[in-house]
Amino acid sequence: MQLVSKKPKILVVEDEAIVARDIVSLIKNLGYEPAGIASTAEKALALVAKTRPDLVLMDIQLDGPEDGIVAAGWIREQFNLPVVFITAFSADDVLERAKLTEPFGYMHKPFTERELDTTVSMALYKHQAETRLRDTTRQLKALSRRVLEAQEIERRRVALELHDELGQSLTAIKINLQLSERLKDQALRDLNQENIRVVEDALQQVRRLATNLRPSMLDDLGLPSALQWITEQSANRNGFVVNFHHVRAQPRLAPDIETACFRIVQEALTNIARHAQAKRVEIRLDRDGDQLVLQVTDDGCGFDQNEARARAIAGESIGVLGMQERATLIGGQLHIESTPGRGSSVQLRCPWRNHEESS
Repeated sequence: MQLVSKKPKILVVEDEAIVARDIVSLIKNLGYEPAGIASTAEKALALVAKTRPDLVLMDIQLDGPEDGIVAAGWIREQFNLPVVFITAFSADDVLERAKLTEPFGYMHKPFTERELDTTVSMALYKHQAETRLRDTTRQLKALSRRVLEAQEIERRRVALELHDELGQSLTAIKINLQLSERLKDQALRDLNQENIRVVEDALQQVRRLATNLRPSMLDDLGLPSALQWITEQSANRNGFVVNFHHVRAQPRLAPDIETACFRIVQEALTNIARHAQAKRVEIRLDRDGDQLVLQVTDDGCGFDQNEARARAIAGESIGVLGMQERATLIGGQLHIESTPGRGSSVQLRCPWRNHEESS
């Protein structure tokens, strides 16, 4: 199904009725949707709250006690919408006051349809760019904060495991060695066997810690083997079926791409286990021309994408932010699709780079 792009809505704030109707007619001719006409600052604020336009064309001289500059300040502060002034005023003091509201344009009456089209197009584009930049900045701040928190949590976990498990093993060996000075013959041989068993347990603990931090097969055998391992681990632990398909007989990928793909799949499987209530998961690693395509789909309960996006921007979903950041660092794009009750899909597309091309 092809989505129809929404026409930008424009609110006209103008106290002269004939001029306001002419501007609305121009807006329609240019392909925009009028959001209404207001003649005072108070009515303009009420219409903005009601219709939520994408842009406001604001006359400076209005009916009522407050002028368009005051109204623009209110709109900017409360709704963060772009305002373009349309006025016959050109006095320096008026211009200086208008600047304080950070307008996205300033047109003198009378203006042509082309001038209006150019100014509105540039204002909408600038506002969209600023919005994207602001959201990205918020995401980066949230990601940095949560990454530091995650680092501390991981360090605490490793420290506890080292203290509680490996530390106890080493303490047991120390006690046994001290006892061996007072024992002989059979008792000493039994004690040595106990020491060997404790050392073997300690080695297993160290290997498990190292594997959890970064599986060695990712470096030794490559991405497909590492993904096969993590899918089997996840399936056994969480009870859903995982099918993994990949391109065979391909050269090793660049290390940064292998790491990013592994972590994205790892995070996707973690989210599925926590939230999706899925029964089946499909993972595909394919090549499409000069592009790598990695996709993880599940048949779970799905989620509302708008709510998930808002949580990610607010820093409440570090997993999604982390996946997006990893995709960006390898020059790729991450697309997440989901519908409540119909499962979800995570797809990564990035340039295919072999191991030899990474140096």
